[in-house]
Amino acid sequence: MTGKQDRILIVDDEEVIRRLLYQSLSSEGYQCQEAGSADQALDELRNKPAELVLLDIKMPGKSRTELLPEIKANYPDTAVIMATAITDTSTAIRCMKEGAYDYLTKPFNLDEVTLSVDRALEKRRLE
Repeated sequence: MTGKQDRILIVDDEEVIRRLLYQSLSSEGYQCQEAGSADQALDELRNKPAELVLLDIKMPGKSRTELLPEIKANYPDTAVIMATAITDTSTAIRCMKEGAYDYLTKPFNLDEVTLSVDRALEKRRLE
């Protein structure tokens, strides 16, 4: 099973979404941090790398096409789960090819989010 001491960085420009995920995953025992932009996310990772990043695809500033590869290049042991309100199969496939573990669509089913996080962290430990 997963070690609930794992640190999760929640990156989304919508504060309501960040708070919802923070509360849900914290209640599962995870140590959560929040970032509202790509630059904040990179600062957080520089200060204290996370085991997993839950990353919104559409944000102002750096796009997914810039941020996901940067996270994977600089923090190769960090699992990344992408999140979006847009259900676009080609985007999901592209994210997975770039190293994302999973792709979740909004509105979130919080049980599915927790299950995806648990699986990603377990796979990370096994690798």
